[in-house]
Amino acid sequence: MYLLDMTYNRENKTVADEYINQLFAREDDALLKIREELRKDGKEGINVGPHEGKLLQFLVRAFQVKKIVEIGTLYGYSALWMARALPEDGKLHCLEIDPENYKKAKELLQASDVSNKVEIYLGDANSSLQSLTNEGPFDMVFIDANKAGYLEYLNWAEENVRPGGFIIGDNTFLFGNVFEQPIEVAIQANDKQIQVMREFNQRLADPTKYNSILIPTSEGMTIAQKI
Repeated sequence: MYLLDMTYNRENKTVADEYINQLFAREDDALLKIREELRKDGKEGINVGPHEGKLLQFLVRAFQVKKIVEIGTLYGYSALWMARALPEDGKLHCLEIDPENYKKAKELLQASDVSNKVEIYLGDANSSLQSLTNEGPFDMVFIDANKAGYLEYLNWAEENVRPGGFIIGDNTFLFGNVFEQPIEVAIQANDKQIQVMREFNQRLADPTKYNSILIPTSEGMTIAQKI
């Protein structure tokens, strides 16, 4: 019989994460290069981990996803995982607001084996999303950006993801704040971010609209299939 400690502690996941990464989510040179660039620039840890990237790739491949929007690209780590599962005529639209991140992502992804499947857009996500509306409907929207903006991104995704498609949000534990067990991190979540993330999860938990689950990764990943 196992006793389950429900206390939120990311450190408890370290050994399990490493086991999963080594067995199921091994990185090649291109993925390692992106993580190395993030480390050198002091941004490592902002991106998804290898096992989270592999989970996204699994969903893209298993459900034959062809058209994806990624909101918040950073240096293109999660984009590379997803784009590699796209068919030859698939397309990943990556949105990034930070010029430095945009430049790095463009450089790294153009040097990869998926450069023909990825388009990167610089600017405010809401403006970029409006310009992409005519490209839809989409098979998947992956949200990993400004936490206070998750509801705005969700509003757009609900209108532009096809039935059977996916809306996925990363960091949906919000450092433990959504269930009132916050952990010490460099940047603490504010009240608005906490309220937004709780509502984001609540909306995606609606069984009349979605087949959904919140995966207990280190930071939480909410996965919802639109009914």
